[in-house]
Amino acid sequence: MFKKIFFYLLIVNLTSLLFAQNRNFPFYPFAQRFDFGDIMPKDQGGKFIQMELINTESDALIVQKIRNGLLSEIYGNPINWEKYEKTEIEKSVWLNRFYYLPSFARMYYVTKDKSYLRDMMSILITWIKDNPRLEGSEKRTYNWRDMQVAWRSINLTWCYYLGKNGLSSEDKSLIINLQKEHASVLLTWFGKQQLDYYNHQSHGGLAMLYIASMFPELDRKKELEINAMRILTHHTNNAFYNDGGNLEQMFGYYPFETSIFRDMYLLCSSNNIKYPDNLIPLLKKMTSFLSVFSQPDETMPPVNDSYEMTIIPTISILNSVLKFNIKTKSDSSAFLTDTQIAVMRSGNDKNKSKWYILINPAVRIGTHAHAGALGFHLWYNNKPVLVDAGCCSYDNPLKNKWYRTSKAHNTVLIDGKQDAESSSEKKYVKKRDADNRIIDWENKENYKYCKMVSQKSELSNCNVKWERNIALIKDEFAVIYDYSEATEPHKYEILFHTLPVGTQINHDFKVVSIYKDSLMTIIPVNADSIDKVEISNEFVCINGLDHKAPMLNYSISAAGNLNSVFILMPRIKDFAKIKVQKKINVDGLGLQIENEKGERRVLLFKKSESKEIKMFGVSTTNTFDFFENSQN
Repeated sequence: MFKKIFFYLLIVNLTSLLFAQNRNFPFYPFAQRFDFGDIMPKDQGGKFIQMELINTESDALIVQKIRNGLLSEIYGNPINWEKYEKTEIEKSVWLNRFYYLPSFARMYYVTKDKSYLRDMMSILITWIKDNPRLEGSEKRTYNWRDMQVAWRSINLTWCYYLGKNGLSSEDKSLIINLQKEHASVLLTWFGKQQLDYYNHQSHGGLAMLYIASMFPELDRKKELEINAMRILTHHTNNAFYNDGGNLEQMFGYYPFETSIFRDMYLLCSSNNIKYPDNLIPLLKKMTSFLSVFSQPDETMPPVNDSYEMTIIPTISILNSVLKFNIKTKSDSSAFLTDTQIAVMRSGNDKNKSKWYILINPAVRIGTHAHAGALGFHLWYNNKPVLVDAGCCSYDNPLKNKWYRTSKAHNTVLIDGKQDAESSSEKKYVKKRDADNRIIDWENKENYKYCKMVSQKSELSNCNVKWERNIALIKDEFAVIYDYSEATEPHKYEILFHTLPVGTQINHDFKVVSIYKDSLMTIIPVNADSIDKVEISNEFVCINGLDHKAPMLNYSISAAGNLNSVFILMPRIKDFAKIKVQKKINVDGLGLQIENEKGERRVLLFKKSESKEIKMFGVSTTNTFDFFENSQN
């Protein structure tokens, strides 16, 4: 009898030792350097609420605000964990995903002050008492399904390991028992789903991997590990284009998605779990994507359902882990043919680009993608100038009423028509693939050029084929040239959005100066063809806050084809000194521009079906060409 007990205890101890050896928490070095919210970028629903309620990712400030009663002020005292579930779902799930709880654990980790752990456990114990997992809980409340369980699983793992040396055995048992409940839900919720490419599913797979690797006693049959690797491997193969862009066509989500696969690598490599061969190449593409498409302030552009997420911690961590050497401030122009987005940069000055133009034709509309066909987002000298209106908190009615509509973007409305579903008040809009594409791209030393097309099959185009040409000429100016093929009369509204800044309009020449110091001047070519230009105040979202800002609306009526050209010139003292000639023939359009210094530039835009275009004494067979100091 004694021998049986001895061998049983020996097996238990060896098993425990084996599990203990397979528990390498790989995130300690980053917890010393970064706040938790910077290490673990949030999904955009969570980020908008984080900034609305707390307005910081600083762990010290998060803890201070919660200790001062923030949660009780918003959710009641005692806390009503389901208070907003039927009215403001994002505010409800923010509370129950525990985004804020690891901030307490990290403050303990860096200070060794156990009061942080006592406060953390007090919140957790209250939540467990108020939110028991009962039969049918997954159907009754959001708290026990989907991303809520995934985020809690991950955040509880961080709480456990950052607080490991200060937690009592009872505290640890409580967290482990709660993780056991979460493991069961993760297997039944995500483990049985049909595989897709959406971030909820890959995040659920990561949550399984967190528990499988960090609490292996809860995964003795390896169900969590097997399902986690099945889901995550599927997403490495199917959730991204070959060029690194994500199929969801999201910008702000990209740091969050990058962290999913970064953590997959770290958890696997630290705990003897084989990861797919394409994981590291994918992470390099993702890091490069963040660098190339980030704004000059090192944040992601607020295009589609996006917040201006910082890229600095994400790139810094991946550079240190995988020995990448990727800059957070890019000076590159790029066109991703699969993702169908492009960025123009020029004019480096101490590693600061004077021009940044993000180009987004909107190949996908619906779900997280907005209806801004052939849109662009422009900065000059590190200031946003002509911007996408962005997105607000998903609970805010303005998201559906305004931000995802066609009108909220730098686009063209034909006969006032907008994309039907995305410009309606439907709460959720199914995705659809639009007939919008980038069809030409040139990245030359002295100019960048892009042509987009929106086919007449697009219902909002009213049977008009619309092409948008964008050219960035050296560091001097940009050109927006819209060409529409039509057989019937139409009214066109060309929309430009700014931030809440001063604008000044000259009605005689239809010229608009943006900012009181004329940071940018918008000069229409052949202003007499414009019926009117109006400036109205519409919404633009900046770091999660809604602001009223000028929207420029140039109205043009055309009986047939339309050729509309705008020149964007910075720092003009006297726009009357800018001399512009426009010529049109069967082969395309030409511009001759003479600046304030008397320097001439010729731009030729050739039609796709033409072999050559000749104007202003020069010619080209290229779709676009640029000539300096040209003389007639």
